[in-house]
Amino acid sequence: MSVRSHHTAVPTHEQSLVRIEDGWATEVVPQLPADLEIPARALKAFVRVRGVAGVTDLLRALLAFVLADHSTRSLGAWAVILKVADISEAAWRKRLRKRNAWLGWLLTALLTARPASPPPTRRRVRLIDATRLGQVGRGGDVWRVHWDYDLTAGCLSSVVITDHHGGEHHERYVLAPGDSIVADNGYGYRRSVAHAHAAQADVVLRSHPATCPVEDADGHPFDVIAWLRQPGSATREWEGWCRHQGHRYRVRLVAAPLPPDQAQKACQRKQRKARKRGRRPAATTRMLAGWLLVLTTLDSDAWPAAAVLRLYRARWQVELVFKRLKQLLRVRLLRCKRMDVAEATVRALLIAWVLQENLATELRTALSTATQCPVSSWRICQLSLETVRQDVIGHWTRARLRECLPRLHRFFCSSPRQRLAQETDMRAWLEERTQSVVRPLAA
Repeated sequence: MSVRSHHTAVPTHEQSLVRIEDGWATEVVPQLPADLEIPARALKAFVRVRGVAGVTDLLRALLAFVLADHSTRSLGAWAVILKVADISEAAWRKRLRKRNAWLGWLLTALLTARPASPPPTRRRVRLIDATRLGQVGRGGDVWRVHWDYDLTAGCLSSVVITDHHGGEHHERYVLAPGDSIVADNGYGYRRSVAHAHAAQADVVLRSHPATCPVEDADGHPFDVIAWLRQPGSATREWEGWCRHQGHRYRVRLVAAPLPPDQAQKACQRKQRKARKRGRRPAATTRMLAGWLLVLTTLDSDAWPAAAVLRLYRARWQVELVFKRLKQLLRVRLLRCKRMDVAEATVRALLIAWVLQENLATELRTALSTATQCPVSSWRICQLSLETVRQDVIGHWTRARLRECLPRLHRFFCSSPRQRLAQETDMRAWLEERTQSVVRPLAA
C-alpha cells in the first residue's frame, strides 16, 4: 500500500527573519468606505485630532478596545506602542463615549456595500432571531441583538440593538419582494403575516393556536387541537385564513410530530415553566409540546409540506451563528450602563464580525473550488476572526516596548490620590522590615 509522503520545506535564515507586515493598512482599510472621515466629523466622533492621526486609527483603537477586552488604561498603552495615538486615559474615555452614531453608520455602510447575495431569479431565505447579552451586575438579559441572517449568502444582512424591553417582531426589518422569512414562535403572530404580505414576501413561522388563531373559508375559527387529535398521517397540512386588522390572509398550517425524545424534553420544559409560575400545565399544552406546528404563506405547489418543514429546520443555523459569535468573538458581560455605550460596544463587535465574514466567504469559495469535501463553518470562522483580531491588535517587539516605556509611565502607575495597592504596600513593608533585621546582624 502506497503511503503519501509530506515534505516540509525548511525555511532559510533569510526567510525566518522576514517581519510579518501589519495587516491593518493592507487588508482592513481597503474594505472601509472611502468617505470615512466626513461622517466621522459630522457625527462628532472625530472633531479634534488631539494626537490621533486619522479616522482609520480611531477605528482601529475602537476595534482593539472590544476585541482585546481592553480597559481605557491598557488601550492608551497599546495605542502608544502601536503608534496609533499618545493621549491620556481620560481623552480615550471621551472618544469612546462619542462613537455610537458613527459606528452605526459604518456598520450599515459595510452591510449595504456587499453585492446582492442571490441572483434575481433565486429566492432569498432570511433567518430572523434575537440573542441576549448581559451586563456586569445585572445578569444576562439586559441587551438584545435582533439578527437578520441571510442563509442564501451565509452572512449577516441587518441588525438592530435594543434593551430587554425590545420585543421580537418583523417590523424591525426591511423586507423585499420574494424573500422567505423563517423565524421561531417569538414571531408567530398574525401581524408578522400582514407585514410580510405588504412587502410581497413569504413567511415560515412556528406558531401556537392561542397566539395565532386561524379560520376557515367561511370565517369560522378552526380548532387546531381537534385537527391534531384526529387519526391520520403523521405529517398533515391544512389551508385556511388568518385575520389581522380587518384583512384576511391565506395561510397554510403544516404539522408534524416530534421524535419521542424531543417531545419529552419539550414537555418537561413546559412543566418547568409552569411550575415557576405556580401553575400546572394543561393537557392541551402537553399535547402541543409534542408537535411542530408551522404557519407559512408559501405556495403549496412549489413548497409541499415536507419542504416547508425542512426549510423551517434550517432556522437552527442562526442559533449556530449566535454560538460562534459569542464563543469565538469572546463576548462577555458588557461593562456599561448607558444605552448609547452598549450600542457602540455591540456595533464595534459586529463591525469586526462583518470583516470576518468577508474573509470567511473568500476562504470558503477558494476551498470549495479546490476540493469537493464540505468545509467547516466553525473552523473557517475561527481562523478568519483570529486573522482580523491580529490585523487590528498588531504586534510589537521587546525593543519597541523598552523604547516606549517612558511614555507608558502614566498608564502603569497609580495616582497618589488613589489607595495604595496592597501588593505594593506589602513589598515596601517587607523590604523595610528586612533591612531593619539585616542591620543589627551586620553590626
